[in-house]
Amino acid sequence: MKDVKKATITRIISAAIGLPIYVLFLYTDKFFKIPTLLVSLVITVVCLLEYYQIAHKSDLEKPHIGFGVISAIALNVLMYLYAFGGWGYVRMFDARALLFLTTILIVALLVYRLFAKPLTGGIYSLAVTAFGILYIVLFFSHTILIRALPHGFQYLIVLNAVIMINDAAAYFGGISLGKHKTNFPASPNKSYEGYAFGLIFSVITMLVCNKIIIYTNAVSLFTWEEAIVLGIALSIIGHLGDLIESAIKRDGAIKDSGSIIPGHGGMWDVFDALILATPIFYYYLINRNLM
Repeated sequence: MKDVKKATITRIISAAIGLPIYVLFLYTDKFFKIPTLLVSLVITVVCLLEYYQIAHKSDLEKPHIGFGVISAIALNVLMYLYAFGGWGYVRMFDARALLFLTTILIVALLVYRLFAKPLTGGIYSLAVTAFGILYIVLFFSHTILIRALPHGFQYLIVLNAVIMINDAAAYFGGISLGKHKTNFPASPNKSYEGYAFGLIFSVITMLVCNKIIIYTNAVSLFTWEEAIVLGIALSIIGHLGDLIESAIKRDGAIKDSGSIIPGHGGMWDVFDALILATPIFYYYLINRNLM
């Protein structure tokens, strides 16, 4: 019990230090909004490196780390240029440019691997390198696109608050009330009570955040019915993101993706849910505005 209490205190201290910096970088409009790019760039690169470390099985079966990092920088910069670089705001975003860059990166990876020696393990190396680029980098860099939307900062606050409180509520609910284990292969010790706790607090957070934004900014982001549905959806998506990372870590036979954030583990351990939720939330907002 002492270990749980110590770990909980460490988690709270880490959040108290890191969260204000994270929010400040997303909030500021200074320096051409480059702080938003830096947030996405740092998080995606660190998460990618942690994933590549997990995926490194042997000298033959290993990701191409340098190629992955270069790709992460290129994708984040392209997102930033379209969102804030004077090429039109994100609601006019031309996805063909993103598809073009992604295609070029994959082709370059294939050509690089074609001439690499030895060829043994090439299929594995290609797969894990490309998956990290597409899943971690491409998905989370949608943070930049959300920030460029009208009321983008408020949308990001809502998204982050719901996902983070969902995770915290599930964690504490599971510790205090968890009796019925899910026995999911990726994370068998998670409990249904923990998931239920997370879902309830996600909906509450969604409703409270929406009310606060109405009073502080005189704008309603969502109807209350929409807020409830989104709270439920984001809770489920967040848990799926956590399970995806857990499955990969279990395959790599490790507990945490890293140790960069005391009490939480690695950067990927903190942002696993947001990686999956961010692009889904963004495309929901875009399609809702088009309807």
